[in-house]
Amino acid sequence: MFAAAATPALATESIVCSAEGGAASIDVLLGHTAVIAVARVWLDAGGKTWTTDGQPGSTKIVVGQAFEDDQRMLIDLTDEAISSIVARLRLVKASEQSSTAMGGTLSVEGVGAWAVTCPEP
Repeated sequence: MFAAAATPALATESIVCSAEGGAASIDVLLGHTAVIAVARVWLDAGGKTWTTDGQPGSTKIVVGQAFEDDQRMLIDLTDEAISSIVARLRLVKASEQSSTAMGGTLSVEGVGAWAVTCPEP
């Protein structure tokens, strides 16, 4: 009876990218679906924090758009009103046999831009 009422868990994967020296970091929680599904984002840069889930002490942001294929991942984060882009994440992906690597840029409006690396999840 309980097995029939159970719903399947959504498999997720977190991608954490950071700039050298901890100047900026972004944690993107993705759902495993046929297309990119951003479930949550935490962003720290310039002493400020932004989150999609509105954590206390952070500024609320929204995923404006996201794209992923086998070579890149692009995510734009906007303000709550979806009237301006707050941050842009641009990643390039590479893989060979069982190794993968991701890196690119993170820019935050009015705060700065950084080269970021994302260790294998």
